[in-house]
Amino acid sequence: HMQSIIDKLQTPASFAQSVQELTIALQRTGDPANLNRLRPHLELLANIDPSPDAPPPTWEQLENGLVAVRTVVHGLVDYIQNHSKKGTDQQQPPQHSKYKTYMCRDMKQRGGCPRGASCTFAHSQEELEKFRKMNKR
Repeated sequence: HMQSIIDKLQTPASFAQSVQELTIALQRTGDPANLNRLRPHLELLANIDPSPDAPPPTWEQLENGLVAVRTVVHGLVDYIQNHSKKGTDQQQPPQHSKYKTYMCRDMKQRGGCPRGASCTFAHSQEELEKFRKMNKR
């Protein structure tokens, strides 16, 4: 549901609807990651009038909006790093004996790798040695 909010940032109406969907999803799941704490900030952002005819925001409204954005972004980053599968999958390498025990051919030949951190080959001598030692155990 957090991803659907991110995907639907295109229009104010779909953003507000996504916030409502998140609230419903959190009620169903018991909110194990305490995302409900972001709800007031998400609702503040969802209630911003995007029409060009709307009066300009006050400095206080701008400040509140920026605080809400910062709080939501920090909350989402925390969620991804500590609670989602995406955050943990990248931190734990696959448990097979040849993971990062050979140098990446793209890194050697081109100086860069299109797979980045998800590459199963080593991108530095230090990384190569680290995983070779781990796999000897």
